[in-house]
Amino acid sequence: MSNLIVRFISSIIILALTFLAFNIGGKLVLIFCSIIIFLLFLEVNLVTLQFSKKFNIFIFPIFGAITPFFIKEGILFLVVSLIILFIDIIYEKRKYLRMFVHSYVLISLYFFLEFIYEISDTLNLDKPLFLLSIVIASDIGGYIVGKLFGNIKISPNISPNKTIEGTFGSIFFTLMIWIIFFQGFASNFIIEIIYVVVISLCSQLGDLLVSFGKRRLAIKDSSYFIPGHGGVFDRMDSIIGGILGYSLILYIDFGLN
Repeated sequence: MSNLIVRFISSIIILALTFLAFNIGGKLVLIFCSIIIFLLFLEVNLVTLQFSKKFNIFIFPIFGAITPFFIKEGILFLVVSLIILFIDIIYEKRKYLRMFVHSYVLISLYFFLEFIYEISDTLNLDKPLFLLSIVIASDIGGYIVGKLFGNIKISPNISPNKTIEGTFGSIFFTLMIWIIFFQGFASNFIIEIIYVVVISLCSQLGDLLVSFGKRRLAIKDSSYFIPGHGGVFDRMDSIIGGILGYSLILYIDFGLN
C-alpha cells in the first residue's frame, strides 16, 4: 500500500474521531484531549530521554493526560503542571527544551478548553470548527502555493520548504475560507481580516517552532504514531500555534460579536 493511500486513510480516521469527540462533547472532548497530551508528551520523552526502566518513560505522559480534567479547578491544573516541570528538572538531559515544550503544550491546552471550546454541558462547535478550518486552509494554501511558486526561503536552516510565497498562500486560502463560511464573527470587516491573518500567521509560527525543535534534535518526524504522517506533533504543530493566536483574540475581545 502506497504512503499516499496510508496517509489518506489515517487522515479520514483522525477526522472521524475528532468529529465524533466534539459532536458528542462534554467528557469525551476531555478524554480526546487527554489522549493527545499523552501522545505529545510520550513523543517528547522518546526523543529527549533514555530510561533504564521502560515504565519511567510514561511518567510525563500520565501526568500530562490528567491535566484536561483539572482545567475547571485552576489550582489543581497549576499544581499538576508545576509537578511536571519539577520532574523535568530532575532529568537533566535536555531539560530546558523539555520544560519549554511541556509548558507550550499545557498553556495551549488551557487556552483551548477555556477560551475556544469553553467546557460546558452544551455542545459548542462554532469556535473549534472555525479554528480547525482556518488552520487547515493555512496549511493547504502554504503547501500548494509554496510548491508552485515558492522561491524565497523564510529560514532554510529551520524549515527548508517554508517560503515567503507559501506564507502569502496560507493567508490567501484562509481569507477565502473565512469569506465563504465564517464572515460576520466581528463587528468590523477590517477587524475580521486582521484576526484571520493573525491566526494564520500564528499557525505558521507553530509549524516553524516544531521544525526548529526537530532540527535541534536532528530528527525528521516527532514519531511514527500516525501512519503516513509521522508523529502527533507533526500534525498538531500548526493547530497549537493557531490555538494561541485565536485565544489571544478571544481574550482581547475587541470587536467580536
